Amino acid sequence: MLTRKILFILMVSTLVLAGCRSSKPVAPRFFLVEYPSDPPVTDTMKMLPYVLELAEVDVNPAYASTQIAMREDEQELQYFVNNQWAIRPAQGFAVFLEQYFADNRVFSQTQTRFWNVQPDYRLKTIVHNLEVVRERKDFYARLHLEFRLETADGEWIERYITDNRRLLESRDLNLFTVAVNNIFFEELNYFTGKIYFGLSPAE
Repeated sequence: MLTRKILFILMVSTLVLAGCRSSKPVAPRFFLVEYPSDPPVTDTMKMLPYVLELAEVDVNPAYASTQIAMREDEQELQYFVNNQWAIRPAQGFAVFLEQYFADNRVFSQTQTRFWNVQPDYRLKTIVHNLEVVRERKDFYARLHLEFRLETADGEWIERYITDNRRLLESRDLNLFTVAVNNIFFEELNYFTGKIYFGLSPAE
């Protein structure tokens, strides 16, 4: 009788161990903040005779790591375990900015650093919120941004703050990433138009 019990326990243990071995770990997925491969057509602008420095992008520390955040309550953030940014958002947005101004020659020169040239203006980008927002059964991409155009001495010329939320068709981080990239492009393009017309020499 005792032998049967021991055999039964051994069989159950073997099945449990086999089940554990057969379960594969979930492969991590990585997402990118990046310039759209097929960006929308922007308004044609004549090149301004100024030099623009792109300051380092400042991201709220709650969103600055490679972890992707989801807000389910007003004061509560959760982070996806197996889904992350491929690079930190600050780096992604910085490359995005460089690509935008390379494609749209709004200024005579645009770089992140100048060694032998004194920039006329500096563009400061601040990301206050970068998150998936859950409201009941709906999911939104939220990007709360601030752009500042400053002189080389730090004097504000133009400031623009936007808090944009876009409904996602489903809880899909691919859709979230596409929405974030599109929002950033649209808001950057809008702000660039504002500063372009503000800085354009009077004819």
